[in-house]
Amino acid sequence: MKASTGSNSEMIPLSQRGEIRLGFRCNARCGFCYYQELLDNPVEFEPTGDALREQLAALRTLGASEVEFTGGEPTIRPDLSSLVEYAAELGFTNISLITNGLRISNPTYAARLVEAGVNDVLFSIHGHDAAQHDRHTAIPGSFVKILQAFTNMCDLGVRCRTTTTVTGLNHGNTEDIFALALSLGAACMHFAVFSPVADAQAADARFFVDYTDAAASIKRAIDRFKDHPLPPLSIKYIPFCFMQGYEQYVMNLYQQSYDPDDWNYYYSNRVRRAKSPLKRLLFDFVCLAGSVMAKEFSVPFSNGLLGMKVAGLTRLVELLRKKRLKTCRSCRYDRVCDYAWKSYLEQFGEHGFVAVPGDKIRHPAWSYVMSRYRHPGTQVRVESLQRLIEHG
Repeated sequence: MKASTGSNSEMIPLSQRGEIRLGFRCNARCGFCYYQELLDNPVEFEPTGDALREQLAALRTLGASEVEFTGGEPTIRPDLSSLVEYAAELGFTNISLITNGLRISNPTYAARLVEAGVNDVLFSIHGHDAAQHDRHTAIPGSFVKILQAFTNMCDLGVRCRTTTTVTGLNHGNTEDIFALALSLGAACMHFAVFSPVADAQAADARFFVDYTDAAASIKRAIDRFKDHPLPPLSIKYIPFCFMQGYEQYVMNLYQQSYDPDDWNYYYSNRVRRAKSPLKRLLFDFVCLAGSVMAKEFSVPFSNGLLGMKVAGLTRLVELLRKKRLKTCRSCRYDRVCDYAWKSYLEQFGEHGFVAVPGDKIRHPAWSYVMSRYRHPGTQVRVESLQRLIEHG
């Protein structure tokens, strides 16, 4: 796909998917997890079923037609099936889970979730073999279980996707992980470059990965398999300048809300953080105030009030948690990139950041593959990889 300067002539719809976080507890111990200190939260500290139902109803009222249950690990909640059933009653078109697959490896449990309404699952696979994956999860046997879980859900007619956190321990095997995901028949592939943010700043240093190293390994994998062909692919959380020639796969904060398989940034944060009428009013006010500082006005305005809120919230997060380097100012991606995490720069410095010459890109999803392969809100269907490519 040839990248243009991203004029506003093409209307790209915003994601209609929201996130419902069921709590931070988890039955794995991934060394790169952003919530290290919360994985053993007492149950009473986690959201109640009633509170989560209220969030689901609020998400639907906002206009979301898709929902993704996240954690921690959502499957460790005994009420997950009932929450999925409630989401189906509310009319969510697509109901998704992000999971490590440990519990879904049980065929009976997998069938129960599908019967409740799950039709889309994102499996977290962090290695190409048992040794590498289990090293990341710190759970012996987790690789065998996630492969079984993937098979279980595929056999039940569920769309199955893969996500991999690219770390200092696995980036050398990115090609092998690509090969594994393709062999499984993943409907989509997502790779997130590990960033030392939140609790992950205290992670084992072996998991840290330089953008230059991560980008090199990802590019090799894309080059090796691009003629197979690849399913819809996203590479998350890496500045555009490190992925020159591969920009159509890059997803950062500004691209996220244009990805139909990812969360609309406004929906998810508003439902989770603004639980009273006053807080909702203040949250919307802050988002709209943030839109005044938007780097590009025509794009968010083209998506109306929601577009302005998404752009404003994203801009505020960028200003608080990211850093714009001097070299970024003359880069063609300056308006659509969210730069670097401040914590990344503390760890690795500014090595590798360059100003890419050319006309300034205006639309965040000007070439993003994932923003165009399906329309947000349409029911996901299980298709062969070849049909996905033919109709994508």
